Amino acid sequence: MTEGSLNIFISYAREDGKALALRLREDLRAAGCSVWLDVSQIQGGESWTVAIEDAIEACDVGVVLLSAAAYHSRFCRAEQMRLLRKGKRIIPLLVQPLAEIPLYLEHLNYLDFSEDALYTARLRDLLSDLNTQRAFGLLSEPAAEAESLARPFRLAKLNRRLSVPEKRDAPSFRRELAKLRRQPWLAGRVWWTYFLFYCADLEAVAEMLKTGYIPPIQTDGRRRDDNTYLYFRPRTPDLWHREGIKPVAKRGRDDIARPVYLLFDLETVLCAPETRFSAGDPWQTRKTFATANAFEELPFEHIYHDGLPRPDTRDEILSARRAQVLVPGGLTLEPLQMIWCRSEAEVETLRAVLPPDARRRCAPLMTGRADFNLFHRRGASVEQAVLEARTVLLRFATPPDPTPMTVRVTCKPQGGGVYRAEWAGTLPDSLTVQAVPDALPVQPYTLTVHLDAVLAYQGEYWPDAGLI
Repeated sequence: MTEGSLNIFISYAREDGKALALRLREDLRAAGCSVWLDVSQIQGGESWTVAIEDAIEACDVGVVLLSAAAYHSRFCRAEQMRLLRKGKRIIPLLVQPLAEIPLYLEHLNYLDFSEDALYTARLRDLLSDLNTQRAFGLLSEPAAEAESLARPFRLAKLNRRLSVPEKRDAPSFRRELAKLRRQPWLAGRVWWTYFLFYCADLEAVAEMLKTGYIPPIQTDGRRRDDNTYLYFRPRTPDLWHREGIKPVAKRGRDDIARPVYLLFDLETVLCAPETRFSAGDPWQTRKTFATANAFEELPFEHIYHDGLPRPDTRDEILSARRAQVLVPGGLTLEPLQMIWCRSEAEVETLRAVLPPDARRRCAPLMTGRADFNLFHRRGASVEQAVLEARTVLLRFATPPDPTPMTVRVTCKPQGGGVYRAEWAGTLPDSLTVQAVPDALPVQPYTLTVHLDAVLAYQGEYWPDAGLI
């Protein structure tokens, strides 16, 4: 295994897991991981069991393929038990839809690789889980975890106190959070437990960043609600049908065309005196709680569950994923830790629509990292915009259905004038358009891209000083 990279041990049964194991080995290596697989790693004459023991000892993560043959294999079970005994992180992958899971792995969240058509999406989930360990440097000690979280994204100081008193039982909340973060079933999702997640469309987020305040939920004329709602987790169920830019005919009133997450320090918000929380969707359960004793009883294994639920637990898990924290009267941005967009292109757009003072204040908190799977990534969007002196290369995230859309590119050079290019049809993976006529001198310009009249990108081109 390679020093400096994430070392992965793959445990599998040759009878029905070899094809997936080999495919994973190549894709994980392409992603920069060092992968140990016994089909190629054990040299002739080498002790088979010693080689496996050494590989497990050296690994950071054990990727365990759960299959029918693996369930009955004493060798696979021995590898799994040794990974557990050595305190290694284990990520189980389901090879067949109904494969049995050994009792000692039942508490771990698995990723479902049983459908070949979904392999790319599941690989993205796996890499997101692995990247969590690599970027956040999660260690076994909770104090070290909290310290390491501050490094990769230059976060604001964690556990900052709001300028209000705390709940009486705030120390009990902190003890429960520390206990929760030690749970092995969280695996790479342990970083979720440091944050609360608020998702809104880019323009709404820009307004919040300007005012420093998230207003309570808007009324629809039938009910009034003075709370701001935050989720315990990303990839919220409410976002599934609402995410991404859709063709005009398929848009809903509540769509979030360009979703942005605001990540708040969970402990600070939770310990505020008036904050309450729910065990499911508060609009359905009509029950909310405020005490540390009630917090301890929340079904966190279901709330933080990731991947496809089993049929026998599906309803409970989908309900628990809707658990939320309610802040009466709106929420100040004091405990804001991160502003997370789907791509660097949308980070550029958010910066562009902010006034200069808010841009300077919020820029250090912004990220567009796509190697953490926070979004469902549905609908259309601009993934990348490469602005050159006269041309622009646009890369798109395309929706699964081939509905035609109109792409309008508008260029406003600093010297004056407006130049437009328009393209209509099934959204391509990429598109190169002429932004500035050849007759004009090279100069700074502002570029906007609209997909079916929705702003998908805004950015600026600044040439080298010597070319102006």
